[in-house]
Amino acid sequence: MSPRTEEQLAALKVVRKEQIIKQTLKLFATKGYFNTSISDIAKKTKISKGLLYNYFGSKEELLNEVIGFSLNKAFEDSIKITENIGEQPPSLIFRTAIEKTFEEFKEKEELWRLLLSLAVHVSSIPSVHQTILMVYKTLTEELEALLTSIGYADAKTEAIKLGALLDGIGIQYLIFGDEYPLGKIKENIITSYTKNK
Repeated sequence: MSPRTEEQLAALKVVRKEQIIKQTLKLFATKGYFNTSISDIAKKTKISKGLLYNYFGSKEELLNEVIGFSLNKAFEDSIKITENIGEQPPSLIFRTAIEKTFEEFKEKEELWRLLLSLAVHVSSIPSVHQTILMVYKTLTEELEALLTSIGYADAKTEAIKLGALLDGIGIQYLIFGDEYPLGKIKENIITSYTKNK
């Protein structure tokens, strides 16, 4: 067996880094960022603390990577949906985007738990605050473009309001679980935003 090429080693490092991020998300979501030690992460990911620092310079850097990676993955499809503006009826695009967002509430519960736990502490971790701001700015711009295509005059304000509404729904779903009427709320939002538009 011949030694691995630099490209192979780089590809392996990317795969391993993603594995570390995914395992760390689970830890942060269950134990909380502040209650999770580097030793906990090393144990969970089955690597030494030294090797962990080879991938990430600090626990805060790892947290940033976890949040950035997870949010981008969570909203990747939603952002692609808005690329269809002009090709499909705006109300259909809106419906698809909202349905995808509601699916993400269920599928990415660990991410939402982590974000909720960090919400009250985000100002004490400035780099994380910046990461979250960048992702939310992109999402707000996507919502604004979508709402503009539906016919909202002040689409920017409406996008901010809808984003806040979705955040609140996500929090309530985390609290109440399957008892929360997620399907009814989803349909109500879709109807409210697309009727007469």
